[in-house]
Amino acid sequence: FIISFVIHYTPLSYIMNNILYISLLILPIISNSLSVSTLISTHTSTISTLRSSITSSNPNSNDYTDLFYLRHILQFTPSSVEDNLKSTIQWREGKGKDIVTRARDAVEMATKGGGKWDNEPVLSNAPHYDKIKSYITGREILTTSTRGGDLVYCIRAGMIDDVGLMNAVTVEEMSDFFLYAKEVNTLVCDIRSSSSDRLCRVALANDLSGVSVFNSSPEFRKALSVSSKIAAEIYPSVSRETLLLNLPKFLSALVKIFKPIFPKTVQRKLKFVNGPLRGVEDLKDIAREGEEREKFLDQIEELMETEF
Repeated sequence: FIISFVIHYTPLSYIMNNILYISLLILPIISNSLSVSTLISTHTSTISTLRSSITSSNPNSNDYTDLFYLRHILQFTPSSVEDNLKSTIQWREGKGKDIVTRARDAVEMATKGGGKWDNEPVLSNAPHYDKIKSYITGREILTTSTRGGDLVYCIRAGMIDDVGLMNAVTVEEMSDFFLYAKEVNTLVCDIRSSSSDRLCRVALANDLSGVSVFNSSPEFRKALSVSSKIAAEIYPSVSRETLLLNLPKFLSALVKIFKPIFPKTVQRKLKFVNGPLRGVEDLKDIAREGEEREKFLDQIEELMETEF
């Protein structure tokens, strides 16, 4: 009973959901030495066949790039990739259209003029940000770059007043916010992939320092889980490793019990580590050039299966 209570009513439920979603996915081992142009050339016949099939039933889908098709081909089996493409496009043009449009407009404004990235339009254009902005800022959630050009999406769950936040928004609204962040990151990855000819992806670093074992919001964890499940399907070949950092001692002890039963594919993509982000008061410190950023990058890059 105690173990069941812990799994379903504490932050461990979020961890177990991460394990479930990762284990359900086909996890492609993507070599960073292969260029995007080489990958597209290798799969050009499949891309052409899939595009013809999909545009025949949905002419509006002709605007999707070769890279969009490539990410699906790398993630899904040949027998399932077309159905997954159709599902993704249906979401993007239906339920997710507002998120997609907001993110596209925000990235255009953030990169206007070709100069330094301006994060203000990304925040102001986020769905339901008028309700969320009092609870989530750049201190708690931030995306930064690795030395090689990949992204690291950092979230400090223990610093978020998730109970107050979830009194202000619904699970669906919070999930929309997380999916918007994923869409923005994917757009940036695609821009970088096209300009560098290297497949850019996103690692997740979730710092659980200070997370309450019993007093956190189950609705917040549900929003994270719901958005993660959707994102796993509609943003294929975008995610790198998921790093769960600085777990409370109680959860660390439980993870040591459960970890040996995880499939090897899950263990490759899901890391439990103490150290990174510990002692960092503001996530903005790892986005600026300086000692904190260099230390963070050194720690994160050591955890990656392949080089950034």
